[in-house]
Amino acid sequence: MIEEYIVNYLNFCGKQKKLSSNTVRAYGLDLRQFRKFIQGETIITRRLIQSYVESLNGTHKPSSVKRKLTVLKSFFHYAEEEYDWENPFLRFKFKIKEQKQLPRLVPAETIQDLLKTLYKQMTLVIPRSRKYAELVRDAAVLELLFATGLRVSELCALSTSDINIQAGDALVSGKGGKTRLVHVVNGDVIKILREYADIFSASIVKTGYFFINRIGRPLSPDSVRSMIRRRAKEAEIPLHITPHMFRHSFATLLLEEGVDIRYIQHFLGHSSILTTQIYTHVSTKKQRSILLSKHPRNNMRIP
Repeated sequence: MIEEYIVNYLNFCGKQKKLSSNTVRAYGLDLRQFRKFIQGETIITRRLIQSYVESLNGTHKPSSVKRKLTVLKSFFHYAEEEYDWENPFLRFKFKIKEQKQLPRLVPAETIQDLLKTLYKQMTLVIPRSRKYAELVRDAAVLELLFATGLRVSELCALSTSDINIQAGDALVSGKGGKTRLVHVVNGDVIKILREYADIFSASIVKTGYFFINRIGRPLSPDSVRSMIRRRAKEAEIPLHITPHMFRHSFATLLLEEGVDIRYIQHFLGHSSILTTQIYTHVSTKKQRSILLSKHPRNNMRIP
């Protein structure tokens, strides 16, 4: 019975709530983990939920436990509405102390080294060759991630009609089906995007997607992750870099330059500014810089 409810709930999330396929897949994993834990029980009590929470606390981070319970709570609300199933979450709240974790960033110097290596490699291979085309594509991907703060899923989903290189604009479909307009204003980034679009024009037109892999199909998020690991290794960068770290760097570096957090909220496509406030931490380097330049003691002349 519960598996049928789960399937229907996931369909509801995808078709009615317009959640992304990645989010629906993650919900399914969380719900089936709970189904496995209850081992066929059809009466879900608060005590059973509490036992599940205790089992998670021993193996998962607080943030993961909180996410799994949020999914479970939403599922039971759906089951209560649709099937009149008793909701064990009614008048029952779980308190989970969530540890605050600062976002992992790619330092600006590291991003510069990564891009420098890519552009240098372009000068060492035959122009318009397959190797050259891959280098241009990878540089365009990294440049766009850093220039806009896009999620990797948003970047890979860009269609030919979404991006206007001439105007330096891209219409992005974010979480929950929300769209936002992002801007690309740096001349070097626009230049590499134009070169990429020219080289891959045939595949772009054929697939309808802007970013294409080496066999002419839409580029996937996993391919981007693998590419970044490979390019970082070639640049002799020891840091483990993920696509999402470019998004964190984009937001944090803009904030450190004095950009209003409300603008950053819009750039990132956050529906609530509370989500964006994770970036209000200031790096150690910035703290030292502020104290060196702003502290009044620096202007005191004491014999």
